[in-house]
Amino acid sequence: MKRIVITGFGAISPIGLNANESFKSLLQGKHGFRRITNFVPEKLGCKTTFAAQISENFNLIHHFPFSEMSIQEQKKQIKKLDRHQVFAMIAASEAIKMAGLDSIQNKKQLDRIGVNFSTGVGGMNSFETCVATSIAGKKQSPFGNLKFLPNIAAGYISNYWNFTGPNNAHCTACAAGAHSIADGYNAIFTGEADIIIAGASEASITPVGISTFNAQTALSVNNNSIDTASRPFTVDRNGFVMGEGGACLVLESFKSAQERGAKIYAELSGFCRTADGNTGQAITSPHPNGNGAKRAILGALERSGKSLYDVDYINTHSTSTIADFVEIKAIKEVFKEHAIKVLVSATKASTGHLLGASGAIEAVFTVLSIINNTVPYTRNLTMKNIDKACLGVNHVMEKPKRTNINLALSNSFGFGGTNVCVAISSYR
Repeated sequence: MKRIVITGFGAISPIGLNANESFKSLLQGKHGFRRITNFVPEKLGCKTTFAAQISENFNLIHHFPFSEMSIQEQKKQIKKLDRHQVFAMIAASEAIKMAGLDSIQNKKQLDRIGVNFSTGVGGMNSFETCVATSIAGKKQSPFGNLKFLPNIAAGYISNYWNFTGPNNAHCTACAAGAHSIADGYNAIFTGEADIIIAGASEASITPVGISTFNAQTALSVNNNSIDTASRPFTVDRNGFVMGEGGACLVLESFKSAQERGAKIYAELSGFCRTADGNTGQAITSPHPNGNGAKRAILGALERSGKSLYDVDYINTHSTSTIADFVEIKAIKEVFKEHAIKVLVSATKASTGHLLGASGAIEAVFTVLSIINNTVPYTRNLTMKNIDKACLGVNHVMEKPKRTNINLALSNSFGFGGTNVCVAISSYR
């Protein structure tokens, strides 16, 4: 069976401007929640006034990958991009450089490198700007639609580094990043490419983004205690915290990595994608018995050739909404008596919910957990406030847990009943 390995990773998140900084902040229990200042949510009738945002000290010029350009040229280039596209370029740059792909000039090699970079929403802020421009009867920017189309971030990554393999993007809500990883696996496994840059980015902290999710009562309204607003599995959780950022993995065939002499950080053992097919339920709700989640977990294990007893850690999708218990229910029914031994944590308690990019950032955190033999903990969760329906697994609470991780799962579920489970193992 062809092995798919991970030779690079990158991220920019509300708790760090690169992957390692984000993971360090995660272990330290930091969060990225602060008041929204670029618009006034109350004027839109929103009860939610905060989000998980990239640091206010973030300077695009210091982090943007076009280092060969002058500052003026970089500023001009950045103006052409939506915020989610900027995050995509930053995360991809870190991963590509880590994997040693930035200096490849050989056309045959470039033809074998592809990009699958997704988003749940696309350039929402840019779309809102274009709509406002139309309503005002003003002339549109020629870059207007290029800023909000979901596939353009993948295009920019491909064009800048001249990767001429398959170029794709998924727009599958909160499972988009995980779908990128799954399709990246498939592209390499079937021989379509040797290397895939797989990830996602999101920047939906906008008037429409906040107001529409607020109207669904999906967002936390803990405006007076934002530090504890995201609290997966707790009895009093009341909604997720909108986040922004981007992340990706460099997936590569084992043969290609060996031939290049690339450092291997972990192995992508398998994945599975399912749908809930949830007739009679809201399109935003998971199957009440977690059927889609269960089949995704079992399918990922089957494809990886692993047993459920091999699983040491699960980075859950749990968002701090009422549906958290459904994922735990699925885990308990799949793992049965072994469930209480499986370490579980929800990193959204620190980062917020990055929507389409959540599966990508959580896959990066899972890789770093394996590398560092450390499981991050779920902030704000204790035995005193845990929902009884979420008991029955080994929650990592109050501090990180040092342990060897041979196999970990990362779950991603999205509106529309789309589910993905990704299995990542330590490299042996």
